[in-house]
Amino acid sequence: MKRILFLAAFMLLSMAASAQDIIVKKNGEEIRAKVEEVGERSIRYRKFTNLTGPVYSISRSEVFVIRYESGAKDIITPLDRPAAAGKRPDPGAAVPSQAAVSRAAAQTKKKERAKLWEWGVRADIGLSFWSMKDDINGMIGSLSSARSDAFSTSQSPRIGAGLSVFGERYFRKTGEGHIGFGLGYMQTGGATQLKAENLSVTFKNKFDAVFAHVYYGLTPVKNGFSMRIGFRVSVPTAMKVRFEASPEVAERWQQDEDLQAYPLDTWHKVPGDMVKSAVVAAVLEYGYKFGHSEIGLQWLQNFVSPHEAIGSNPWSLGLTYAYRF
Repeated sequence: MKRILFLAAFMLLSMAASAQDIIVKKNGEEIRAKVEEVGERSIRYRKFTNLTGPVYSISRSEVFVIRYESGAKDIITPLDRPAAAGKRPDPGAAVPSQAAVSRAAAQTKKKERAKLWEWGVRADIGLSFWSMKDDINGMIGSLSSARSDAFSTSQSPRIGAGLSVFGERYFRKTGEGHIGFGLGYMQTGGATQLKAENLSVTFKNKFDAVFAHVYYGLTPVKNGFSMRIGFRVSVPTAMKVRFEASPEVAERWQQDEDLQAYPLDTWHKVPGDMVKSAVVAAVLEYGYKFGHSEIGLQWLQNFVSPHEAIGSNPWSLGLTYAYRF
């Protein structure tokens, strides 16, 4: 429960951090602020980096447009507005050049998305720290201490990979906040070895599943750092085990009537009633977007294991790559 509350609080803070007004000046300069008042002659605002700090003022004549956190726009001084009839231009006033005006308009357009929906593919690969070690140690512990001390176990991290398609709906064209969903396929595999002097048995297992992913994220329009936080629900399609042994053990294995049902060096399917029907996990990802591509670091924490023999709450750490069309 504490983990869920922490993730929810982190999500709210991330959403709050993206709420800001942007004042675009005629020369193309942008001011990230919280607008307090739009007056007839000036605009009063606080800097977004110091919302409790002093109130600043800027002349309306210097401002081209204000983009509010809600996505609304307020054009303060149209770039093509002619001078009022009967008035002479003030020779001391700074008049933006045509190049500056074009540049400001181009910058404003550049920071907008072409559409609110984006689609893409995402691949991930990493290490899953799921283990049969505890289960094996539990069986060994039931032996006498003299016999159990002769055994040792070793576990290698499980290597996992996944591929999915995703869609993202942005709240506004100039913002980073969005909600997303994805559908994909994943597989992980690992090995645990049991040794006694020069004798050994290796247990290998792999887990295949389809999954659905829902999340809230922050992704820049162009280049920049990104973040996603959400949940993944996996539905196992298959779980298999494989046994390998040293020559001496292999010979005895083939002579044992019970073990003959599980030939060595062959993948055996785990019965469906021994595999969880669904596995829910929390996912947190940080990355960097450049153009259509994005690379990231992903942390995943399962609330339950797909099978009791490979850990109670397995977690994984991996790298991701996404491409948006």
